[in-house]
Amino acid sequence: MDQTNILVLGNNLISNLLRKILRKNKIDHLNFAYPVQEAERRFFAIKPMFLKWYSDSFSEDLDNHYPIKHIQIFVENEKLNLNDSLTKPFPLFNIMASDYLFSCFSKDLDNTNKVINSDEELEFVFDNNEVIFKNYQISSKLIINTDFRFNKFLNLKSEREEKKEYDEFAVTASFKTDTNLENRAEQYFREAKILAILPYADHEFSIVLSGLKKGDEKLLNDSGEKLINFINKHTNLRSVKLSSKINHFPLSFYKIKHDPKLRSLYIGDAGHRVHPLAGLGLNLGLGDIQMIDSLISDKRIIDPGQENFIKKYAISRSIDESIVMHLTDHLDEALVNNSEVFSALFKYPIKIAENSELLKKALVRMV
Repeated sequence: MDQTNILVLGNNLISNLLRKILRKNKIDHLNFAYPVQEAERRFFAIKPMFLKWYSDSFSEDLDNHYPIKHIQIFVENEKLNLNDSLTKPFPLFNIMASDYLFSCFSKDLDNTNKVINSDEELEFVFDNNEVIFKNYQISSKLIINTDFRFNKFLNLKSEREEKKEYDEFAVTASFKTDTNLENRAEQYFREAKILAILPYADHEFSIVLSGLKKGDEKLLNDSGEKLINFINKHTNLRSVKLSSKINHFPLSFYKIKHDPKLRSLYIGDAGHRVHPLAGLGLNLGLGDIQMIDSLISDKRIIDPGQENFIKKYAISRSIDESIVMHLTDHLDEALVNNSEVFSALFKYPIKIAENSELLKKALVRMV
């Protein structure tokens, strides 16, 4: 039977960055994945602290990004402008394209060791000292799963899954505009819908539109005319033109509770799914990788699948996960399902914050 230290499941941004970390730390590992699907180009808001960590970890910079230095938030007709004098010179976050990130994270990696047939039934057996991947007769100390599709094979009991299906879907697409966006992101909470404008160049931007429910499918027509009309209605952007396909996907809340006795970690989308209104889904996954890097860099850890290793990971990540996931869940409930009540309650805090540099700085840091 073949042996390896870590078995990595998945072929995506998170799995490839993980493999890059394992390679840097000279940890033996194998990678199994489903066939690659042609992915649509997406844009993500990446925290500046991740760029610094990446540069320090690999002695190379991620250069292809567009810095966001201002955020404007609109709740119905009330406006909060987060561009105070302290934060204005520095990026609050950076917009980066998925294909560029995938290329950087995949550089110098070996090919996937095995592509799994999409209809293949997989069997993993956990015992005290190892995990056995019976289909391929491979034993490992630890499985790290980055692909939600593998979860059904990994001995998950229902009490370890916290999940919720939203009665809504989201839309993503890219556009061009005559308006100079000037390093400014905008977020609109109007008519029980949430529209995020994320520029990736001075005259180009992507959107995430959520809060859409049954009956809103009309916004998905191929020409983009109805979606452009929606953007024109709610923003001040001029001459908006569609520059990509319109993609849509259902929304869900999902979180794994790790069992330290089972030699397995669930990271990225396999471990947590979050409402996109705060744009923090990928950043949670990147935080997972940074924590794994911190743990495996400890040379005293000989067995990465030991109970103590998994406990340390789960405890260290639980705070970030819980704050982001439950905050966005509660905000969605207030913004989408109780929008009229929320708008009335939010009116006065916005006016107070607008006139307080201290409160604005605090909000910027929270964002």
